[in-house]
Amino acid sequence: YPLFLLAAGYLVITSKRFLVTEKKKELVEASAIETNKMLGLSFQGQGMLDMAFDKFRKCPIDDQMKELLYNLALDFERKRQFNKAVAVYEHIITVDPSYKGISDRVKQLKAASDGAVFGVGVKKGPADGTVMIEGAAATAPTLGRYEIVKELGRGAMGTVYLGKDPKINRMVAIKTVRFDDDVDETTMKAVKERFFREAESAGSLNHPNIIKIYDAGEDNEVSYIAMELLDGEDLKKYTEKDKLLPLPTVLDYAVKAADALDYAHQQGIVHRDIKPANIMLLKDRTLRITDFGIARITASSKTQTGTVMGTPSYMSPEQLAGKKVDGRSDLFSLGVVLYELLTGEKPFSGESIAELLYKIANEKHPDPKTKVPALPDSVVKVIDKLLEKNPDQRYQRGAEVASDLMECLRSISSAG
Repeated sequence: YPLFLLAAGYLVITSKRFLVTEKKKELVEASAIETNKMLGLSFQGQGMLDMAFDKFRKCPIDDQMKELLYNLALDFERKRQFNKAVAVYEHIITVDPSYKGISDRVKQLKAASDGAVFGVGVKKGPADGTVMIEGAAATAPTLGRYEIVKELGRGAMGTVYLGKDPKINRMVAIKTVRFDDDVDETTMKAVKERFFREAESAGSLNHPNIIKIYDAGEDNEVSYIAMELLDGEDLKKYTEKDKLLPLPTVLDYAVKAADALDYAHQQGIVHRDIKPANIMLLKDRTLRITDFGIARITASSKTQTGTVMGTPSYMSPEQLAGKKVDGRSDLFSLGVVLYELLTGEKPFSGESIAELLYKIANEKHPDPKTKVPALPDSVVKVIDKLLEKNPDQRYQRGAEVASDLMECLRSISSAG
């Protein structure tokens, strides 16, 4: 009987220890699961999606975890990492193939991932250029922290999108920048470093007549610049002969542009691509110069000597020659714009690019009074000085241009 009691006591103690150990083990496991969830959410919040998935995979797939995994997959989609989104969806499918229609979504994403360069392999709305993945759970792609709403336009230097900064609920214009692919890895690294330096410099400009640059970054090898979204039109249409603006209006816009250029030049920043298409007129008639630094940023992936970047008709002789340029080159370009806004014709033209470039470098521009006889001599004098071939004989600062144009405006006003 004593032996029986001893054995029974031993069994009770052993069982109790086992149950306590198992309870502790369950608590440890539950704690580990909760820790992995919290770490996963933390990583996801910081944009470290791969690390988030690594933590989530260590958790049992209950209803809460399905939702967490589903949201993580959507984040991968926004980053256009479709293969990784598929991996997350397939992890959910192991326990619930019908969850939120993800089986069909996996098929769509696998098709999209075959050509998943930004804007490729996704549905593009025919009317507004909206970029979306098809499906009920469709989600807008992102660049960095910006949600892409739709495409606004394309150019030789990249694509412009309408974007949204969800942190402050601000709509922005996002321009992706194309680099020359024909460079080695070391050169490309240097190019992108220069890109961010140039974008940072342009972003430091704070002038009422210069577009504001908010941010620059790279997302999945897509470099981009986020900038102020403008509501208006450029000056290009006002270079047509039947749509020319009144002389005082043109001079007023030229004063503002010259003042903005002077400000930028004093900060050591040259535009390099001043033309009507890069001067915006907002609905409240405010003027904005756009694309500051874009020509230089794009030129960064090309050799600097002997490389022509910009729009030939508006380029200075020294820029055409591939020489190092300063603010006076922008003033030559402004002279071309002013000539065109007043006459409806460019000061230099040719049957071919070669002829055009020769005329810019060697021939004097036609007298604008032959196009518009009523043009005041004081205005012609400003144009002539802006279009001097030798930068040393040109205006040296935009402030000088603005001052002379203001004097022209005063003369016109007093004469009227």
